[in-house]
Amino acid sequence: MIANDVAKVRHLLGISGGKDSTALAIYMKSLYPSIDLEFYTCDTGKELDETYLLIMRLESKIGVKINKLYPNIISDNNPFDFYNSLYGGYLPSANARWCTKKLKI
Repeated sequence: MIANDVAKVRHLLGISGGKDSTALAIYMKSLYPSIDLEFYTCDTGKELDETYLLIMRLESKIGVKINKLYPNIISDNNPFDFYNSLYGGYLPSANARWCTKKLKI
């Protein structure tokens, strides 16, 4: 491999709408402004209005657009309802993190 052909490293940071990912986004942009950091959030179809408001405020605070990602499912249901039905109505929890696995990662 020629030195100029080195693959560019992508730095991604997922925003869940919670305090930890929000604080990390602010921390990274404040302390490492030169890093080309991409931000994303995954919409489950059941986000609270407060989550969308937080994302908009965070975009304003860090000065970067947060990419919104949506799962690729074929269903008339929203993504959360689709997987909730698939798992027999079993809601996600600390022991069964299907929401994180299927909709956030």
